[in-house]
Amino acid sequence: MELSFEVINALWRPSYVFKHQSFRSRIALRTTLTSWQDSALNPKNRIDSLPAIGATRWRIDGAATFKTRFYAVPLDLLDSACLPPLRIDIFVPDQGNYPPALRHTLDATTGVPLTHAPAISALGISRYICHVLDTYCYQNPTFLNRYRRLPYGSRVVVSHIDSDLGNVDVSIEPNYALEGLATPLASLHQAWTRENIPVARWAPNIDLFDLCLIRQLHDSVTLVKVLRCKERPQLQGMTAVFKSGSDDFHHVLHELNLLLTMPPHSNIVGPPLATVTKKSGFGGKQGVYGFLLPYFPSGSLRDTLPAYSFAQRLDIATKIGWCTQVTSALIHLFEKRRTFYSDLRPDNVLLDSRGQAVLCDLEQRGSWHEWCPPEVLYPQYVENLLNNQQGSKTLAWDSLIAAYVRKRPTQVGETNFIHSKNRPWFALSRQSQEKAMVYTLGLFIYCVFEGLSSVRPSLAYRFPIEPATSFPDFLATVGQSPSQEGGTNGR
Repeated sequence: MELSFEVINALWRPSYVFKHQSFRSRIALRTTLTSWQDSALNPKNRIDSLPAIGATRWRIDGAATFKTRFYAVPLDLLDSACLPPLRIDIFVPDQGNYPPALRHTLDATTGVPLTHAPAISALGISRYICHVLDTYCYQNPTFLNRYRRLPYGSRVVVSHIDSDLGNVDVSIEPNYALEGLATPLASLHQAWTRENIPVARWAPNIDLFDLCLIRQLHDSVTLVKVLRCKERPQLQGMTAVFKSGSDDFHHVLHELNLLLTMPPHSNIVGPPLATVTKKSGFGGKQGVYGFLLPYFPSGSLRDTLPAYSFAQRLDIATKIGWCTQVTSALIHLFEKRRTFYSDLRPDNVLLDSRGQAVLCDLEQRGSWHEWCPPEVLYPQYVENLLNNQQGSKTLAWDSLIAAYVRKRPTQVGETNFIHSKNRPWFALSRQSQEKAMVYTLGLFIYCVFEGLSSVRPSLAYRFPIEPATSFPDFLATVGQSPSQEGGTNGR
């Protein structure tokens, strides 16, 4: 079975247990023998050539999970003038819908789990997208003139994959709805007043068009240069991180609130440098699209840990130092801000200029299944089932859902969007939240002492340096793992 967005999305979710028969039938239709008409050996199905990286006027900075959404940058606009971070992404079909003859050429299967930006930009599908966009711009010479005027978060949709670029339809979908979701700056200031946040802690404001895109680092993280900031001129010329959302702004505003209301700590990312707003094309509302944070050029521990380990630079003092600093940050969050941290992983721990660990990403969305404590994981499984009920009418399904809903704990903010997206963590008592944080801290310490990018390899994610072992087995750390001592292998 070839990997695709549909395949991983199905296998990744607990709901697969109730849907595997229909899913297997659909996949079987795609794996039948290929006719000569669709064969890769048939000359008519071949792409004459894919452009080399840098040979087109577009650049791929990365892609969202499972590679159906790509971050593409028009170099003509980036070179001729400062391009604001408009988050106009490119959407392509599921890999299973690629013509069979092109799947190998476009790296359809190998590209799905990649997370490293240089590897993603080198994929055949990335170069194909740049070729398609170059062709579209040639056929539509006014497109780049309209690009800067498109609403934030608009989409460029490639309808299907074809060896003949002349047959590929490209459509532009302006996202006016996202502008309507942006909270007015005045409303945000009123909320800060109600929460008694001192005015001195309020972040200054900066217009989106006063930022210049450098590179898209992540789905919600853009590296930018500040062109000007009237409220805080010292920010001018600074390289910073623009934290925003591309589909909604709920979690971004939630994190902004946490950062403003939390006492400072040297191992937690500091208060925002500025809020970022954009004037709506309809009604002139000044909506909040995100905020600026300091940029940490050294990156995160996700790549540093295995790189240092291979280079034999990961000494015991460094390991203890990072673990101590992260532990101190978690205690500060829990005791001083009286909240929890649910997304502890090496990729959410940055390194500052002194090599100190800095905790980031306070959205409280939850974490990947392999990082979840048991008291969070199993309710999360059922929450996933609740959100994926379409097409499933089995008695086992209905019985499981009904039993969970009857016992579902009441929680503060039941109707709150943030709570509904991470219900298992918010439903825990404070004592249980603390225990859950200790569990994730233990996994983090394991990764640090073993020099791993994550707690185990994953079907859905592939890192530049994959984990050499999986919890609870030990290779680098002194002592024996449970599996070496016999028994139940500690799982």
